Amino acid sequence: MDDIKIRLIVLEGGERLPLLVGQNGLPLFHPAVWMLTMRRAVNLASATLKQDLHALKVLYSWSLQTGKDIEGRMLAGEFLTATECAALVDAIKQPMSAMDSAPMSSAKAKPIRLNNIESNRMRQKVCGARIGTPTAALRLRTIIQYLKWLADEGRNSLPMKEAEARTRARDEMLAGLTARLPRIGNKSLLGKREAPPPEAIETLLRIVELDSVENPWMDLGLRVRNRLLIYLLFGLGVRRGELLGIRVDRIDFQGNRLLIARYPDDPVDPRKYQPLTKTRDRWLPLKDRLVSMVQEYVTHVRSKLPMAKKHPYLFVSHRDGAPLAIISVNKLFTSLRSKFKELPEDLTPHLLRHAWNDAFSRLADSLGLDSARERQLRAEVMGWEPTSNSPEFYSRRHTRNAAEKLSLQHQESLFMENPK
Repeated sequence: MDDIKIRLIVLEGGERLPLLVGQNGLPLFHPAVWMLTMRRAVNLASATLKQDLHALKVLYSWSLQTGKDIEGRMLAGEFLTATECAALVDAIKQPMSAMDSAPMSSAKAKPIRLNNIESNRMRQKVCGARIGTPTAALRLRTIIQYLKWLADEGRNSLPMKEAEARTRARDEMLAGLTARLPRIGNKSLLGKREAPPPEAIETLLRIVELDSVENPWMDLGLRVRNRLLIYLLFGLGVRRGELLGIRVDRIDFQGNRLLIARYPDDPVDPRKYQPLTKTRDRWLPLKDRLVSMVQEYVTHVRSKLPMAKKHPYLFVSHRDGAPLAIISVNKLFTSLRSKFKELPEDLTPHLLRHAWNDAFSRLADSLGLDSARERQLRAEVMGWEPTSNSPEFYSRRHTRNAAEKLSLQHQESLFMENPK
């Protein structure tokens, strides 16, 4: 798969456009045409386009590895057989790393080195892995759309009878692939992501205090920035992309609030991979303590970094003042997890969003809010549509705890009635 890569280019006006490129660094023609005419034309987000290209990357990598000319065959009306469809679907279910290690069908195949047994063992282990069912299903749906488009491109100039026959053959192939769509029906609640226990959040907040002896950052400026970052993630329940999209000029210091807003393809944002807001624009209130923390960071840390004056984004790299990148936030949490084993193994920025929802549920219970009102208020702060099912997903820990408590009360009443 090293022969095929996804490159992100930034166009005039700030638009981020992902493209599938070959070994020569040039965009692959048909994927580029499909992306521009069928996907970008309907105003899909850059992240969605990139997701589409991940699926096409799998398709073209499988084509290289098996020696099957996908483009040529679709355009010529030589569609995949049932056996080939099954093989493609199996490849789709593998992680990218497994396809990287798979041998090519041509002379590019890499021989197994007998002096690196451990490396070969790990390669075999990766090849046996499988991606999540939703991801596999999404990949296959995208590939089905693309193959249909390719087949139609080759059919358009044909006489009517020949075009009709080719359409029937095309539909037979697509039906075979659709029938193999992975079913998303796992009803098990085990292993589903949920909020960490409150004690874990208390530990995290204790570690990042400026005067904490456990604080892993020696530089005071980094301590100020990273503490604010974690406090805003947990205090507001925002996503990582929303956090990195906060602009200083959209913070109302007088009214104690800040704006979470969508700035897609912002020409002011120099980040190639621009953090994005997925939910609705909204103003979020800030307590005086949080406002003071923001002011402290902006005045005493951010203002001292040269590039910070060239853009409005709140969080910046401590090295030069450029807007903080997504990968930097990920590394921050990776560092915390590796240094403090008492923190959750799955501690990520998004886990703090779950923690916010868990805390919100406990507070709503203490205030006696009815479920409809609680759902309405939660959706407002989180930026969800009123009809969204996200509240159930994010309040899973609280729901489970409440259900377990009621179950134990029921068992207690059982033994009270039957003491023996």
